[in-house]
Formats: sequence, C-alpha cells, structure tokens
Amino acid sequence: MARVHPPLSTIRPITAGDYAELAILKSLADGLPSAYELFHSVDWATVHPNHDKHGELDIVVVNSAGDVALLEVKAGAVSLTEQGVFKRYGVENKDVARQVATQFDAVMHRLRSAGLGARLMHFLVLPDMTAGEHSSIAFPRERIADASDCVDLPGYVQRTLGAGLADPLRERVCAFFENRLALEPDVSALAGSLQARVTKISGGLADWVPRIEAPSGVIRVRATAGSGKTQLALRLLRDASLADKQAAYVCFNRPLADHVRDIAPQAAKVHTFHQLCWEAAGRPVGPKQDYEALGQRYLEMSEKVAPDLDLLVLDELQDMQADWVQALISRLRVDARVYLLDDPSQSLYPDREELEFPDAVVVRSNENYRSPRRLVGTINMLRLTPELIQACSPFEGEQPGLHSYRPEEEGLERATIFAIQRCIDKGFALPDIAVLCWRGREKSQLMGEAKLGPWSLSHFDGSYDEQGRPNWTEGLLRIETLRRFKGQSAQAVVLTEVQFDELGSAQRNLLFVGLTRASMHLELVLSEFAEAALVREISLTSARFELVAV
Repeated sequence: MARVHPPLSTIRPITAGDYAELAILKSLADGLPSAYELFHSVDWATVHPNHDKHGELDIVVVNSAGDVALLEVKAGAVSLTEQGVFKRYGVENKDVARQVATQFDAVMHRLRSAGLGARLMHFLVLPDMTAGEHSSIAFPRERIADASDCVDLPGYVQRTLGAGLADPLRERVCAFFENRLALEPDVSALAGSLQARVTKISGGLADWVPRIEAPSGVIRVRATAGSGKTQLALRLLRDASLADKQAAYVCFNRPLADHVRDIAPQAAKVHTFHQLCWEAAGRPVGPKQDYEALGQRYLEMSEKVAPDLDLLVLDELQDMQADWVQALISRLRVDARVYLLDDPSQSLYPDREELEFPDAVVVRSNENYRSPRRLVGTINMLRLTPELIQACSPFEGEQPGLHSYRPEEEGLERATIFAIQRCIDKGFALPDIAVLCWRGREKSQLMGEAKLGPWSLSHFDGSYDEQGRPNWTEGLLRIETLRRFKGQSAQAVVLTEVQFDELGSAQRNLLFVGLTRASMHLELVLSEFAEAALVREISLTSARFELVAV
C-alpha cells in the first residue's frame, strides 16, 4: 500500500469534485505498492520579477527512483476539441491544457532550483469521460487517463511511471513535496494558508450539529481542543441572528468571551457568567469585585426574570457550577434550544462536579484540526486524555522544543528567553508568539516583569476600564497565564514555568490545555522535576505498549 501525505483521515471533502478526487486518491493508495508515495492538495508557488504564480496540485506520485507524476483530476464533463481541453466552471470555460502546462513548468522550475534532477511527467485524469483516440498538439492522448483507464488507475500509473530502481533521490524529492507548506521563508504566509485550510476542514461540527433535532431542546457537544467548537458557536449565533432570534453565548473564561464578541454577530449577547453577574448588579466599580456575592445576587434575580432567549450557547461547561447553568437555562423561552459545549480534559478547577443532562442529545468528537500532527502524537504518548486524540491537521509540524531549568539556580528566565528566540529563528514574528505561564498572575515569576530579554511585555494588569474591558500594558510580546489563554490559540507558543513533581489528573489537564494552544509550533520550558515526571510517563507508556505487543 502506498503512503499518503497528509493521511487520508485529514481530508474533509466538500464539493463533488473533492469526493471524486478522494476516491481516486484512495484507489491509488490501496492499489499501488509501498514503492510509491502519494501527496495531495500540494500548494506551489513561483516568483517572477513582476508577479508571483500560485496554484495547487491535485495528486503527486513519487516512485522508488524519485520520478514524479503530477495528476490533474477533472471530474464531470470535460470538452475535448481540436482547440484543446476545456472545463466549464459556471460561465467560465477554463483551458485545462494551459493550466497543466503552467503547473508542469512551475514544478519543473522548483525542482531544478532545489537541485533535484527528477524525471517529471504530467497526466490529466478524467474519471467521467472517454477520450477515445482524441489527441491534440496541446495535450497528447498518452497523457490522458480517461474513465476506462481509471478502472485500474494504479495499474495505469505503474505502466506509465514505473516503479523505478531504488535511488537516494527519492528521499529528497519526497521531503520536497512533504514540506510543501514551508516553501516560502515567510512563516506568516504559511500561517495564512494553513489557517484557511484548517478552517475549511474543521467545519464538520458547524455543518451538521445544527441539523440535529433534540426533543428536549438540549444538545451537548463533548469535543476535544481544536475540534471546531468555536466555529460551531459562531454558526449557531449567526443563524439565530439571521432568523431574528434572541441568542446568547456564555462561557467561563474572560479572554475567550472577548474574542468571541469580536467575531460574533452584533445582535448576539456574549458574556462570561461573571460578566453577566457584574452587569446585572449595575456594573459596580471597585478595586476588586466580590464575584461570589455578585453571583449569588444574579442567581436570586434569575428566579424573578421572564425568559428572554431563543438560543443559548453555553461554552466551557466543564468549568461551570450547576446552579449557574440552571440559572442560565431558566432564561430560555418555550421551544428554545441550548447547546452545551465542553471538554472534560480541559477542566482546570478541582471543585467543579461533572454535570448531567439525561435528556440531552450527546455529540462526541476526538478530532483535533488545529494542532500539528506531531504535537498531537506527543499528547497521545503522554496519555493526557482518556481517549486518544485523532490528528486531523494538514500540518505535520515538529516535536515540541524542551528546555529544562533548575528553580534554585534561577534558570527560568534564561531558558524562556532561549525558547522565544527559537521561535523567532523559525520565522515567527513577535505578534504571532504567545508566552504562557503555568502559574497564576500573582505567583508567576515572569508576569510582573516589564521586559523579558530584549522584548517589552504586554500583559493584563489586573484592572478594567469603565466599560469592563481589561487594561493591558504596552509591549511587543504577549505574555499571559495559561488559564486565561484557554479557548484561544497562537501560531507559536512558549509554555513556561511548568512545575510539578507528579503527572496527576490536574497536571494532565493543564498540560493538555497548554499543548493544544499552538497551531504551528510549541516550546516547553519546564523544571527538572517536571521533566523527570514526563520521562517516567513516557517510559510507562512505552512499557505498556511492549506488553500489549507481546
């Protein structure tokens, strides 16, 4: 069986063409031997004096010798005329031969620039058309795989490309295509492409969960970090806004609420539970609010207030208390809906009890689309979640960078600065890096600093303005506590001040939250005791796997 990059499990087809391309890719993966490797949805780019060219290769086949076949898949009707090969998209007629020639030239140019003298072939795959003996000067018949050829496309590829004799060139060619997202030195360009692709493939929850009918009106989504819960929440709020219904989004974490408020429809009411308490009490101003008293007052007031919501999206359910949830649900009108979003592996407060909703329809998702696949592998190796997380990101990434320090020797700051510089050396700009402190704001050794190495720090100073917005210090590099950053992400994350002696349930949850904040790269700064605890866990996991194998 041929190896596929990225794995087939990461593909989420949307259009009919996507499904046709996936079927062809699966047939090649199943039918070709291990002498071949397959790459799909490969972004390419070439730079010219006055312009750049960009495109995407449907499927790339590499054999043992490092020879390359580019497969352009055109499902549906295609016009084969004396003028060439054309595919209609809406009202536009696209010249397929010209597209293929552009792709061929671009890939040939990039291969030669990389010093890779691989043999290159290009094929047009028409799974729904019969080409007969049709040929043109623009596209030779022997380079067209029509419906009859697609019956045994693996055989067609083996006959035309061949398996090839083993050559070290193959490894270099595969590395070239496997690292396609890093072709440009600008990490921000890669991040934009990656974010667009992740958003596209992670829309599953947002696509089908709103279609679920629950007699009780209660739907509980138990989904892991990076599974698309925020996209689901936004979809629900937008649908409610379009239907002119009263909708509210309530979560526990203040920065998450601020983030959702910025991207949600203006008509949606977005708050944390404690913000609701603060507003219901008339926004009292003081150096430090008594949120326990404000919460009790809100619970008492909720018993006297008439229902006012058609939709309630309650996020971070694992961090909520039962009486809070009951007070919020009491705001629902007849025939209203409530969506409860939670992840038990992100529970960070030991006094919270798991809430039960016997009448709820439960949806479960262990797919992570945000975190690099190697990072998800680390999470699974450390057994940070009860069930293994499925890595669905199109980006493989790297193993986390590890930096240990001895607390008594004050090596924390030095190790953290080194980890930040590692991110910068990899091409990440300061605004794309988040430094997250394991310890809270009052106990952190780094949160109170104005600078860290040469970089000024921007952090929440613990106060709010008259409108309830958090006040931040001015700085170039964001530093935040891990708990406050829950629900958010950054391209590069430096998780620092990690200190524990044993990897218990509380430490597992906090570490899981920290590792899943990075969408591209993670650096981990931990004490020697925490490092030893992780090593012990990895050893136990390895021994357990060996026992199962025996």
